[in-house]
Amino acid sequence: MSKPKCVLLDAGPIIALHAGEVWTVFCERFDVVVPETVADNEALWHSKDEVTGARTTINLRADEDSGRLRIESATSSELLGLAARFDDAFATGLHEGELEGLALLTERDTFEDTIFCAGDGAAIQAAVMVGLDERCESLEALLESVGLVKPLEWPFTRGFHDRHRREGLDNRLSGLGLHR
Repeated sequence: MSKPKCVLLDAGPIIALHAGEVWTVFCERFDVVVPETVADNEALWHSKDEVTGARTTINLRADEDSGRLRIESATSSELLGLAARFDDAFATGLHEGELEGLALLTERDTFEDTIFCAGDGAAIQAAVMVGLDERCESLEALLESVGLVKPLEWPFTRGFHDRHRREGLDNRLSGLGLHR
């Protein structure tokens, strides 16, 4: 049986896994896919030392080279297809990496079983608004599903995720943030 897939859209979950020192184990237990924008522009470091603020580099390209994860890039037409679903006001609240990840999930059949994981409320809402409700999980739920229990900051918990999932559903039902 193959490992479940997980797309980590914004840099937050990747940084949290590195800071919590469970990145390697997480990648062993999941088939990790990272949008190119996140790998090259957003998830570049994490701060491990709260006193000095010393930064520790994250090199997702090295992880790709070692086979730990895959980095995927959305095409311009996939990005435009996704962006056209949202009104301008809502779309401006999404980061480029989140948009790329959502475009991969909604525009490619090869990702139809992929789980979406983000730590940003607007990204979670957007995922629900485009019909990815059942494929959207919190980092907390993913970690627990493979026996990894770690204390996490609020944006990575079930509570945060469920709150933004509900808001996304309300938006979808009312049409708020969507082009009709």
